[in-house]
Order: sequence, then structure tokens, then C-alpha cells
Amino acid sequence: MTDTRPWTEKNIDSMLSLAAEGGGMDAVVVVTGSAVQEAFWQARLEAGRGQICGPDALVLAVEEDWPGGAGNGLGTLYALSKADAKARALYGVGLLDELGTHRAVALYHTAGKGQRLAPLPGSESNNKPAVKLPGALDIGGRLTPITVLEAAIRQTAIYAPSRRGRLSVFWGDQIFIPDLPVAYAASHHVDILCSLRGMPTRAQWAAEGMDRYGLIAVRADGEASQVEKIDYDMAERLIRSEVIGVEGGIGVSYGSFSMSSALTQALLTEFAPELRAKSGKLDTDPHFWMPLTLDARTYCATMAGKGVPETKAVAHYGRMERVKNGLPRSDGCLGLFGAVDVGRTAWWWDYGVLGGYVANNRLMLEGHAEARGLRRFLGAAARETNACGPALQLDSESVLVNCTITSGTIQRSVLVDVIADSVCAQDSVIVACGAPSIRAEGALLYNVCKRESVSAGQGEVQAGVCLPPGRFLTLHTRLDRNGREDWETCLTGNALSYAELHQQNASVDPAAAAAMAEGIRNASCPQNDG
Repeated sequence: MTDTRPWTEKNIDSMLSLAAEGGGMDAVVVVTGSAVQEAFWQARLEAGRGQICGPDALVLAVEEDWPGGAGNGLGTLYALSKADAKARALYGVGLLDELGTHRAVALYHTAGKGQRLAPLPGSESNNKPAVKLPGALDIGGRLTPITVLEAAIRQTAIYAPSRRGRLSVFWGDQIFIPDLPVAYAASHHVDILCSLRGMPTRAQWAAEGMDRYGLIAVRADGEASQVEKIDYDMAERLIRSEVIGVEGGIGVSYGSFSMSSALTQALLTEFAPELRAKSGKLDTDPHFWMPLTLDARTYCATMAGKGVPETKAVAHYGRMERVKNGLPRSDGCLGLFGAVDVGRTAWWWDYGVLGGYVANNRLMLEGHAEARGLRRFLGAAARETNACGPALQLDSESVLVNCTITSGTIQRSVLVDVIADSVCAQDSVIVACGAPSIRAEGALLYNVCKRESVSAGQGEVQAGVCLPPGRFLTLHTRLDRNGREDWETCLTGNALSYAELHQQNASVDPAAAAAMAEGIRNASCPQNDG
């Protein structure tokens, strides 16, 4: 019988079944911001085999110990080099050798302070990818909230069958569900995920904000070009001058890409001096894809607009020409740069911004197809994991995952891993909290654990922070504030600024902080004493 369901639903089916069936990526590389985060993710993902990645997947967490940051271009190459060495030490195989034998390798970038998501990364000991979502995994025999990184790994595993012998690179704070079939035959040394459409009108360009994004333009023969944020007039000029073609479509880049083994090795060779010295900073869009796909004149003019001297742009363009010209001509007759369309109505959930985190969690309360898909993808559709008393009044819309609550009233709210005698919540998101009584209206409570009652009003945000061995504090902000703008400011009611907390968290073991938080949470409610 033909399955006529939308591809979003069918793709979620595949995502949920791959790990348990031994599918997904053959190797999972996670790029972290510190040595303690590396240890945390190595242990966590090994424990999650069969739920997030396949039972036999090579798990390799590595630290990006690059002064000032490498950028996502050099950062990818550096992490791959470190993961190759770690794979030899842990598993007795080389990761680059695995690529050469048609294995699917995925790398996830998670490093960064997470300023736009503050205060949640600080609440997780600077471990931004460990921010919790409304779903649960069995980790060591205990139900534990799924993290944003684990959700990203679960989602992107669906590309593994099409990417044997390729390196896939993803971002660890966003999830997308394609509304097209995901199986494809890789035909280019690089392919990049994007949402393609025909060339829009000027009004459509403005309405869709296409000038705010990097764009992929595809010619009739399938070869694509990467262009930076440009307005409609610039796009038309580039088309008229045949710098780019849009016969195959144009659309917003998702940033995630895959590379052939040959191109990966060529980039490692070209930038070996920088990798050895841990010097420089290169990003994929301006430093890899644009010089590979644009002519020298257009590239140098674009970089001049970014303040890059012409001599520097010309020199870098020459290096990328050397990479391009060194690719084997017989490598399966691969083209250079292609696009992989995720569809015009793909579901995309960004958890890298505080407002997006709250909005996407609240999305689960709705009744439409996307909300149902998100609940199902995260495993939040059923309530069997909860232990709630008969005195709890719970509406049909609210989402509860692994909660122990005796009484109260919960309306249009999302709760995960909450322990309390009483909860009165309306239009709120409450994650990993514990207290005798919790009251929240239009608020976000995250990792807040106290022996006294907790209360938060409209637009309030509270995030608990554990600083082992025994210090616990609560950070306060509002949903309409910007964590990046507030980074250096000690907001009213807070003991530290986000920047100061980031410094104090630098040496904190996320696992130790999580254990401390769990102890406080379990002891915070009288029903759990003893």
C-alpha cells in the first residue's frame, strides 16, 4: 500500500528508527569548547548508543583548543585531524581511512559561548549543546532529558545512507525536518543543504528577507554558487553577468554541508601549516565556498566589502584554486559544488536563541501537523513517564515528560523533569526544576531547584546554576532581553554577569554540576526526602 503521508512525517519515522536498527552515521564527531566538555560528551554519547547513534558508531568528542577560535572552516579541519588521532587511540582505526572506505562521518559544531541563548548555557556549565529539550532518553537506566545536540544527531542521521565516503558537517543547535525525500546520489565534491525556489520577484525577495541570509544559486547543469547576503538588485546584476545562474533555483543556505573524501584531504593538505600552528581563522562560506564557486573579480570585490585587502583576497583565492585544480578528475565524475534541497515547507527549529528556545517549546502545545511532528520527534507525545497525583488538574494541551507532581493546575505549559508537591503553571516552560511549590505564568524556569517556593511572572526567565562543590545561584532575566547585549552586565537580582559566570564555569565539570543539581532537585520537595 502506498504511503501517502507528507515527507515530514515519513522522515521523522526514519529518524526515530535509524539508531535502534543500527543505521545512521558510522562515526559521530562532536566539537566542544573545553576538555571537560569533551569528556562529558564522550561519555554521554557512548551511553546513548542505540538511541541517538547506532550501537557500533564511533563516538569521538574533541576540544577546539585553538586560541581565538578557528572559524567553522579551519575548525572543521582541525577537529577532523584531532578526531582521526583519537579514533586510532580508542578504536584502532583512522577516521580519514574510514572516509576513504565509504563510511559516513558526521561532525557537529557546538563550540561558542551561546550568548544569544543566555542564561541557559551558563546554567549548563558553559555546555551549550547540553541545553535540555522536552523529551527523554534512557541513560544508564535512568530517564534523562534529551539535549539539543542529541536531537540534532538524531535528526541528521537520516542523511547517512546517501553520504558514504563523505564528511557531513552540521550545527548542534538547530533541527530541521525536510519535506522532500532525503535519499540522493551525491554528485558533487561539496553539497550544501538549502531551501530552493524559483527566482523570486522583488517583493517576494523583501518579504522573505532573503537579503539577510547566505544564498545558494543553482545553474541548469546542477552546479551551484554561494553568495553572501545580497539585495535583489545585486542578485539581478550577478545573473545578468552570468556570475551565477538560477535556472535550477535559488534559496537560503542552511549552512550544513557534506564533502567528498578527496576534497576533505585536499583542504587538510592545503591548510596544514595553519593546522599545525593553530593560527588563523577561516569560515566555510567566505573562505571555502565563495572562492571555489565565484570568479576572482567577484570574490575580491565581495571581500573588499568586508574590509579584506585585495592582496589578501587574491592570495587566498589562489590557494583555493590550487585545491580545486588538485581534485581528481576521475573521482566518480563529481561536479564541484551542488545543492541538496530540503523543501520549501521544511520544518526548522532553531534552539540557539532564547526566544527561539521558548517559542519552539511552546510550539508543542499546538494542534497542527508541525506541533505533532515536534512532539513525536522528541518523544514527548505520551504521558506514561509521569507520576502525577489525582489532585493535579492537567489540560489536554500541556506537555509533561518525566514529571513527579502531586497537585496543582497546569494549562498550556511544557514541563520536563519537574519534581514538586504543587505546580500552578500557565503558558510557561519549566525544565529540570524542583521545589515544594512552583508558580509560573508566561515564564521560563530552567534548572531552578530550591527548598522554598518558586514563582515567576509574565516574561520572566530564571535559570539555576550549580558551581561545585556546593554553591547554587539563580540568574534572572526577561524574554525580551538580549543575552549578547547583556553579556557584560550584571542584571538586577543576579550575583554575576553572564561573562563572569562564563569565566567561573571554565573549569567546572558539567557531569559534576549535573549531579549536584539532581541532588538539590530531588531533595527540594518534601515528598522525595529520604
